[in-house]
Amino acid sequence: MSDAVVVQLITTAGVILVAALGKVKLDRIGRDAREAREQTANEHADAEYPNLRDELTAMRGDLSAGLDRLEAGQKRHDGEIGGIRHTQRQQTDALARLDERMEGRDAEQRREHAVLSKRLDDHLTTTD
Repeated sequence: MSDAVVVQLITTAGVILVAALGKVKLDRIGRDAREAREQTANEHADAEYPNLRDELTAMRGDLSAGLDRLEAGQKRHDGEIGGIRHTQRQQTDALARLDERMEGRDAEQRREHAVLSKRLDDHLTTTD
């Protein structure tokens, strides 16, 4: 067998080996492609938004409007809470002033009681 025939046989065997390995690789790629196609198949083409991107775009407007309403409600609640805190401060101040007045009246009543008690003692002492 001549060298040319040996080289030709080796080359042919190499081509057959590469073709066989290529077919195995192509079969695997084809299987993966079929699997991907099955997973991404649009099975709800009759839906309002058959495409996820369209559905998300439509939802963006709804979400934005909902967020605006939420923020407006939160601002309103912040104002109401501020008003409640203001009222609470006013009531606390009024109670503190009332306590001061009551303490003053109590002290005044104690003084009056002491004066009346002294006068009564003096009166009882002079009548004995």
